Amino acid sequence: MSGRKRPQAEILSEMTSLIGNHLEAMPPEEQKSRIKAFGETVNRDEKRPKTHPKAASISRTRRKSQRIPA
Repeated sequence: MSGRKRPQAEILSEMTSLIGNHLEAMPPEEQKSRIKAFGETVNRDEKRPKTHPKAASISRTRRKSQRIPA
């Protein structure tokens, strides 16, 4: 592996071409099902909060979790 850092655009381009080549090698029925599943995954991930669920909850309510003293 080379010592230089690769730009994000270069890595993304390489990954996209690898995925494209992989999909082109599949039968058309499997291509459609894989693309549909990928789209559903992306749409589901966009709806998720970007932080930990508890952190998101704390930031919405502006209060810290309350512990019951032992």
